[in-house]
Amino acid sequence: MTEVRCLLEKRSILGEGPIWRPRENSLYWIDLKAPAIYCFDVITRQNRQIPAALGKTIGGMVFARNGRMIICDAEGVHELSAAGHRNLLENPEADVVGNSFNDAKCDPKGRLWTGTTDVKEVRPSGSLYVIEGNRRVRQIDSAIVCANGPAFSPDGRHAYFADSVAEEIYTYDVDLVTGLISTRKLFVKTQNGQPDGMTVDAEGYLWNAMWDGWRIVRYAPNGEVDREIKLPVPRPTSVCFGGPRMDQLFITTASDGLTEQQLAEAPLSGSLFVCEPGVKGLLDAEFNG
Repeated sequence: MTEVRCLLEKRSILGEGPIWRPRENSLYWIDLKAPAIYCFDVITRQNRQIPAALGKTIGGMVFARNGRMIICDAEGVHELSAAGHRNLLENPEADVVGNSFNDAKCDPKGRLWTGTTDVKEVRPSGSLYVIEGNRRVRQIDSAIVCANGPAFSPDGRHAYFADSVAEEIYTYDVDLVTGLISTRKLFVKTQNGQPDGMTVDAEGYLWNAMWDGWRIVRYAPNGEVDREIKLPVPRPTSVCFGGPRMDQLFITTASDGLTEQQLAEAPLSGSLFVCEPGVKGLLDAEFNG
């Protein structure tokens, strides 16, 4: 059985978006609802907040190749200046009321994938977008209630994406040269929890954080459950591989929406966790824009 350890005890509201930065030996992560960007140094075990003028929420974050931070929120996709100010890059849903960007990740070619969510998680008003390095925006899917993911196969030819409310994970075929993407195919219908953030390991298996499922699930490329890792908290939100040998799995979690009794039963809700699952992962790609 894989041992899961608490890396940082913190009652974040909606911890999300872990990113390993090997040059800093640090894990970056965000809190969506008490909007903040954090950097946890695994050597000193210090967690510091990155100074930034954020909006009322934050939905996702990636790094660009020049070290800039790119964030997604209810007002679009922005880059953070050196002073921590948001500069709008794109907002393909400027005229859409009640949606917000949620989760973001770059494919191996540096294209930014990000989806939108109905804030009340009722209407299928969300879409999935790809933003090229030249800032060209393409809508590649729609009718999504709560966008989560994405993640990419090691060769970049397959992308994964989830609608948490539908409790489904989808897959798309990707043409690496043209960037053209196939229509969605159902990868798996989840059980006993909603699919949240995800990553793919070096063997091509998908790791998914199961919201309200108390666990992380590893899926084989054919969609079969390969293994599960139990957690001491009900609401894991996302995962990424990191560490000096890329063999550690970092896990963000949430306390959002839990009752006082649930928090008493799972007092580490909102904390960061880590384990060594016996496989290696891949570094997240950076935005090429």
